[in-house]
Amino acid sequence: MKRLVIFGTGQIGQVAHYYFSKDSDYTVAGFTVDADYLTEDTVQGLPVFPFETLDEHLSPDDADIFIAMGYGGLNQQRRAKLAEARAKGYRAARYISTKASVWDGFEARDNLFLLENNVVQPGVTIGENTTLWSGNHIGHHATIGANVFIASHAVVSGAVTIGDNCFIGVNATIADNLAIGDDCVVGAGALILADAPDKSVYSGAASEKSKVPSNRLRGL
Repeated sequence: MKRLVIFGTGQIGQVAHYYFSKDSDYTVAGFTVDADYLTEDTVQGLPVFPFETLDEHLSPDDADIFIAMGYGGLNQQRRAKLAEARAKGYRAARYISTKASVWDGFEARDNLFLLENNVVQPGVTIGENTTLWSGNHIGHHATIGANVFIASHAVVSGAVTIGDNCFIGVNATIADNLAIGDDCVVGAGALILADAPDKSVYSGAASEKSKVPSNRLRGL
């Protein structure tokens, strides 16, 4: 089995460790973080190495790397760390859950993290360093750019284009044949019915708290 080192020891890093350990051809050999953030020697029973000297412990010839980071800085922090890892000579791993529905011919690019119950229909293209958390629908002939983060239960309809560095929140819906520009934020529950230019931000409508407390509800 191939060896893997995971950048990041937080919740996403630990989730990545679980998926790669249980559902991939990789053996996770350890974690790595920047030296300034190294606060513990082991995580999940595995060693944690300073990223600056990672090649002294696990060389690029011995292990691939996965950058397990969220959407901080509109995904730019994850993008920058992937570039640093490549500069050190590491190959980026890719993960597609065996419990996802992905049609033949789909090309998995570097640092893809595609979790369970995603439906990726035929003709879809997804750029590198993109995360699709669990349970999304990606419609036919959709194109998703690089460095994108799609949270759970979003609907990306057929022939949608999403640019680079975007964030799509939980339960967001993008209607078919639309173009979402680069660096856009589509918040939780948002409904997009028109093209979005670069750097657009959409907020979903939040539910208001009832003036009636739960102990006074009738018929519940």
